Amino acid sequence: MTPPPSTSAPLAVITGASGALGAAIHNRLSEAGWQVVATYNTRAPGPARQDGDSTWVHFDAADDASTEALRQAVDTQSGRLHAVFACVGAPSTKRPVAQTPIGEFQSVHEANALSFVRTWHAVAHRARSDGASVLAVGSDAGQAARANNGPYTAAKAALEALVVTVAKEEEQHGVRVNLLAPSLIDSPLAHHVMALKGVTDPDSYFAQLPWGRPLTLDEVAGACIELATAAHWSYTTGQIYPLEAVR
Repeated sequence: MTPPPSTSAPLAVITGASGALGAAIHNRLSEAGWQVVATYNTRAPGPARQDGDSTWVHFDAADDASTEALRQAVDTQSGRLHAVFACVGAPSTKRPVAQTPIGEFQSVHEANALSFVRTWHAVAHRARSDGASVLAVGSDAGQAARANNGPYTAAKAALEALVVTVAKEEEQHGVRVNLLAPSLIDSPLAHHVMALKGVTDPDSYFAQLPWGRPLTLDEVAGACIELATAAHWSYTTGQIYPLEAVR
C-alpha cells in the first residue's frame, strides 16, 4: 500500500466508488488516512453524505447537474488533490451487433467513456492547480475485440483514446493521465456478465483463464493505487497498462 505522499491528509476522487472495484480502492485509501470524494449512482452509501473522511456525491454520466455537484464537492475540500480514479462502467448485454439496439450502444458508451469526460470536466481545474494524477479503469476488451460484446469493446476503446488525448493536453499542467486495463475480475459484476454469456459453471470458466483464476479485487485496487500515487510511476503519462496473464 502506497502511503500518503505528504504529512497532511491527501485528497483523492473516486467516481464509481459504490461499485466493487471503486469500493476496494476507497477502502484502501481510507485506511491509509486519505480524504476521499466518492461518487455513487444507483447505490447510495447510506442516509449520511459524510462517512468519516469521505464525502459522497451522486454522479450520473448522463446528467449535467451531477458534473457540477462533483466539481463543487471537490472544490470545497482542503488539501492537495493527489489522485483521481475513474471507475464508472457498465457491461453490454452480450448480443451480436446486429441484434443490439442502438440505445444500448449509447448507454454503454455514456457509462464507460463519457463518464470519464464528465469526471474530467468536474476535476480539471483542481487537478491542474494541484498537479494530480488521473487513473482510468478500462478493460482488456478495449484492445481484444470479442464476439457479442460490441458496445462494451467500442466504449472501452474510446476510453483509451480519451485517456491518451487528455494526457497529451494536460502534460503542460503537470497532470498525469493513465489507464489500467484488467482482464476478468472476480466480482458480482463478473458473475452477472458470465450469466449473460450463458456460463453456468463459473469455476470451470475460471479454470480456463491464465493461472486458472480471475484477478481479485484487492489485486486490481492495489495496482490502481500504485500506478496513480507511487513516486516511481511519476514519469508515466498517456499509457495503457494491461493487467492480465498471457498464455
